Amino acid sequence: MTDDRLLTITANCTGCGACAELQPDYIGWDEEESRPLLLTDVAPDAVVYELQAFCPEDCFDYE
Repeated sequence: MTDDRLLTITANCTGCGACAELQPDYIGWDEEESRPLLLTDVAPDAVVYELQAFCPEDCFDYE
């Protein structure tokens, strides 16, 4: 059983869009700001780990 984690996006984001491509159920895209947008505050461990692994700027934190 996996735990849900609270997601946050840090200010380091450069807007590459990888997170929105990888996890569209959890991360949307703000076209005006060219930045990711959290669609939910919580995500399973596997989602958080994938986002952290593929983010080039290490933008995802969790509690």
